Formats: sequence, structure tokens, C-alpha cells
Amino acid sequence: MMLTLAWCLPLLGALLLAFVPGWTARSARAFATLVAAAALLILVVAWFGFDPDGPLFQHVWEVPWVPSIGVAYRVGVDGIALAVVTMSALIFVAAVAYPLDTPKDAQPAPAHQYYGWMLFLMATSLAVFLVLDLLLFYVFFDLSLVGMYFLIGRWGHGRPQRSALTFFLCNYSGGVG
Repeated sequence: MMLTLAWCLPLLGALLLAFVPGWTARSARAFATLVAAAALLILVVAWFGFDPDGPLFQHVWEVPWVPSIGVAYRVGVDGIALAVVTMSALIFVAAVAYPLDTPKDAQPAPAHQYYGWMLFLMATSLAVFLVLDLLLFYVFFDLSLVGMYFLIGRWGHGRPQRSALTFFLCNYSGGVG
């Protein structure tokens, strides 16, 4: 359950940034940093409960979804996944806490959109490393491409829309094939 909270918390934060009006750039960044840090803290707590001599996958939580074909919502970590997901969460905390710089001549989107997409990308990226079901892995991986598409397309440099489309098509076509 703890691992589910680690990826759902940033997703909930992204939804709040998207649908609750009145965010200033400063309050959006502070909120997003707090949410990202809370997810990181949950993963640090998971480290303390991890037994290197225990079973391969730990902190496992499973809820049957389509039992007839063996599909379930399964999350868990082994030692490598726990290290990678914790490091990813740390990088997201740093990326969210660092102020967004935009060129002076650009018309940036409201900051809450940027931080909302960053939290969405954090949620999907963490879920990619936490899920143990292949179908859910595929779903979260593709959702992470959507988050990156919008971040590149809106806040990228040069020709961001073209870059985002090229990025998305190359990665998505590779995942389908």
C-alpha cells in the first residue's frame, strides 16, 4: 500500500494543480515541491522496511483485476527497483524545486501547468518502476510519454512542438512494435 501511495500522491497533486484555481507561481512550486518530497519520504521509509535477505519482491500489494487472465494491480520492489525509484524521486524533487526559467520574450503558460505536468510525469515514472504487472507497466510507460510530450511541447527550446511530436512518435512506435 505504501508504494501505491508513493506514485498516487504526485498524481493527486497534479490533479489539484490542474483543477483548483488561483495558483501563483510561487505557491504552485511550493506545493509541487512538498508533494514530490512527500513521495520521496515514503520511498525512504520503504528502504527502512526492506530486508536484503528477504524475499525477492517486497512491499508487495496485489488487487485482482482480471483474474481469468492473471492481470492484477501488483506493486512491489526488489533491491534494484527500490534504488532506481528512490533516485528518480530525488531527481524529481530537485527538478520541481528548481525555479522555472523562461526566455524573456516567451509567453509562458501558467506555472501551475508546468508543475502539474511535472508531478504527472513523476507519478507515471515512479509507477513504471513499482508495478509488477506487464500490462500496467505498458500503460504507465505510455502515460509517461504523454507527460513528456506536453512538457517538451510547451516548455522545450527551439521548435518545441516539432520536437515533442518527433519524440512521441519515435518512442510510441518503438513501444507498439
